[in-house]
Amino acid sequence: MELTQFRANQRVPQSGIYRVIHSQHRLMHEATLVANENFPCCKRCGKSVKFILVRSVDEEKVLPFSSGAILEKCEQ
Repeated sequence: MELTQFRANQRVPQSGIYRVIHSQHRLMHEATLVANENFPCCKRCGKSVKFILVRSVDEEKVLPFSSGAILEKCEQ
């Protein structure tokens, strides 16, 4: 079964925990994202970062995304 990959700046289709796959500079990690927000960019590999849904979560239990040490909101 092929998993759907999402890219930075696309709309998050559903709230959940997403596996974050970077462009060779960092191991995979996970981030919790809210539906209808945009997927963030990586501070190092930019829009090359990819996301795969691991598990959906109840939107009421998820804090909105805020930029951190690795991921940041994409510039349009």
